[in-house]
Amino acid sequence: ELLGKGVSYCATCDGAFYCDREIAVVGSNQEAIEEADFLTKFASTLHWITPSDPSVEDTHAQQVLSRPNVKHWSKTHVDCIEGDASGVTGIRLKQRKGDAEAQQLAVEGVFIYGAGSKPITDFLEEKVAVKDDGGVWVDEDMATNVPGVFAIGDICNKPHKQAVVAASDGCVAAMSIERYLKGRRNIRVDWSHK
Repeated sequence: ELLGKGVSYCATCDGAFYCDREIAVVGSNQEAIEEADFLTKFASTLHWITPSDPSVEDTHAQQVLSRPNVKHWSKTHVDCIEGDASGVTGIRLKQRKGDAEAQQLAVEGVFIYGAGSKPITDFLEEKVAVKDDGGVWVDEDMATNVPGVFAIGDICNKPHKQAVVAASDGCVAAMSIERYLKGRRNIRVDWSHK
């Protein structure tokens, strides 16, 4: 109910709305680290909430932790996101272990990266090739290894998860599908360079 009213999954999309405001980033995967780093440019205070301590070997995570506007909450989870008609007003944090009381934080934005950036592909039942990072393998025409099956957007697990990237993929796929359905090997152009 607070999605778009303070709860977000995209720092690039929504980060600038939180200029000089307190926000929280929830998660410790690579996407959370990258998004937290990006959000430090905007937030007055960024509360980074992780289920465990980031590895000391992870230089990017350590870089985020060293930023003066980052407050790290390790071994902690979000118990509740609070809000009203105007949007997010705060979060309630709980330590992973122990009986410590929940702690209230007044934040205006919560960026959640708990599930990781691996796309859900189990419905494909291993019929379409999947890359090591979990994304569906596609060629430059957005075609998978299965003739007539195309994939676009986040399921391909591209590094930039933006609507404009998915729209671009969709345009390429649409032209490729049309070519596939008509049995053409190449895209027919109506202009040429001279």
